[in-house]
This record gives sequence, C-alpha cells and structure tokens, in this order.
Amino acid sequence: MHHPNNSNKKRNRRRRSDSHGSASSAFSASSLSEGEGHSCPGSPPPHSKGNQHPDKNNANNANNKCRRSGGRKRRQRSRKRGKGQQTLPEESKFLALDCEMVGIGENGHTSSIARVTVVDWDGNALFDEYIQQDEPVTDYRTFVSGITPQDLEDATLSLEECRNMVLQLLQNHILVGHALKNDLKALDISHPWWLTRDTAKFEPFMKVRFDDGILWPRKLKELVSEKLHQEIQIEGKPHSPYEDALAALDLYRSVRPK
Repeated sequence: MHHPNNSNKKRNRRRRSDSHGSASSAFSASSLSEGEGHSCPGSPPPHSKGNQHPDKNNANNANNKCRRSGGRKRRQRSRKRGKGQQTLPEESKFLALDCEMVGIGENGHTSSIARVTVVDWDGNALFDEYIQQDEPVTDYRTFVSGITPQDLEDATLSLEECRNMVLQLLQNHILVGHALKNDLKALDISHPWWLTRDTAKFEPFMKVRFDDGILWPRKLKELVSEKLHQEIQIEGKPHSPYEDALAALDLYRSVRPK
C-alpha cells in the first residue's frame, strides 16, 4: 500500500528541482545577454582577457617588465658594440674638389667656372680640365685664378660635359673641399650632405669675428698655415685648384680619427 506522505514528499522534491532549474536558466540567459561573467558565490572568477585572476595578472606584468628590461639591455649592448666596432670609410672613398672662376658680363662681376680639378686621397689628379666659355670673358682674374686667355682658347670641354664627368666621379664618394657651396653652385650640381666634408664649415676651424658669438669661416690659406705649417696661395702667384683641393684634403686628414 502506497503511503500518502511519501507521494507528497516526492511531489515537493520535484517542485523544488523544477524551481531551481528555472532560476538557473534565467541567470545564465541574463549573464550572456549582459556580457558579464557571473558565477556562483565562492567560486573563482572566470579567466577571461577582461577579468583575469590576480595571480595571473601579476605574473603577466612581471613577464612584461622582464621583456622590456631585456630589450633595453640588448639595445644598450648593441649600441656599445656599434661604438667600439665603428669603422672609418675607406680612403679610396674620398675625393677633393676645387674650381677656379673667371668674370663675364659687365665689369666681370658674374663668375663663370673656368677650371675644375678633382684629386683622390693620394693626391692624384683624376680630373683637371679647362672649361669652354659660352660668353665672352671680361675679367680673367689671372692674379687669383691663374687662368689666361690662351688656356680658354684651347678649351674644348663644355660645362655640361664637365658636369656629367664630375657627377660620375663623385657618385658614392665623400667630397672634401673648402667652401664647397661656391664650387657646387658654379657647377650647378649637388652632393649629399652626409657625404660632404667642408673644411670651411668645420667648427674647430672657424672663428668668432665679433662679440655676437657667431662662428665665421676662415680662409684656406690661414688654416693651412696655422694647422699644417705650410704655405699656399703665395702672394704674387696665381691660385692652383690642384693645390687648394689637396690642401683641403690635408686639413681634413689632420683631424680625421685615426
């Protein structure tokens, strides 16, 4: 015989079970719709990217710090090695340039390039040519340039041809000279600044003229006399572009790291 109390107990257990299941389903649906990682009280929070366990967060932070510190140390070691192992450019990469001008136009005030000289590290003249003039020369400036009418009468090389030949020589080379801006402007060419060594712009070779503290370039003749104890551009004698180019190269050599 079935006891009525047992039936009532079973029905009560089923009601509690159904009620518990409905509540659980509603909680889960609410959690997903809100995007929150709810869990039962007392259980650890889920290890999602947005809500990691504190111990795991601490470990990640420590690892990140170690990686950053290690990266800095490697970069510092790399820089130190770079400084210690820095090599100078090969001597064959250096060329020195100098140009001489004559005057054209009214009173010869406009400069026109008349002679171009390029020398290598060993002092060999790789290029030394007189340039054919497109306009009449009104001032040969012989006392400075050394150029005579006869020199230019025999000249057959045009400025365009000269420019192309010089550009070929200077390609991938380090250019040395004094006040190179004037020579490059006359040739109507440019050269990368990082491949240029201008002794007129080297600060230890410059001087302050006035009380404003501004540095000014010095004459090549003065620098060669003071730094190299040599004499160039002797008064009464015309300038030699070969001599000037070699003097600028010697000045650069005197301060170049050994």
